[in-house]
Amino acid sequence: MTEDLTDVLDTTRLETLVEEIGDRDLVRQAVQAFLDEVPMRLHAIRTAVTARDHEEVSSSAHALGSPAAMLGALAVRTETKRLQAAAGDQASEEYPGLVEAVETATARTEQAMRDYLGSPASV
Repeated sequence: MTEDLTDVLDTTRLETLVEEIGDRDLVRQAVQAFLDEVPMRLHAIRTAVTARDHEEVSSSAHALGSPAAMLGALAVRTETKRLQAAAGDQASEEYPGLVEAVETATARTEQAMRDYLGSPASV
């Protein structure tokens, strides 16, 4: 059974980008670049959380969440905003659960993006 990933990736947003930019391949490259950067971005978040560096937690969460928002990755954007808010409040006790939520949303989004890249409509 295939998981419904429409709640994590707004493919309409991706199609709007294609229309706005006028280049489907460029949007596909942006999606692939996002996927390529995910491990580094998650590592930066984990490192900042371990150091309890609230400013870096916020910055690292934003560095993942901002491109996620641009590409329609709804769940990642939601969870990174929650992590940023906790960092702003210096609520480090919330970090473990929030990081887990970011990682879960990101994993689901990665799958949805791979599905998008592999679909005939995105070619």
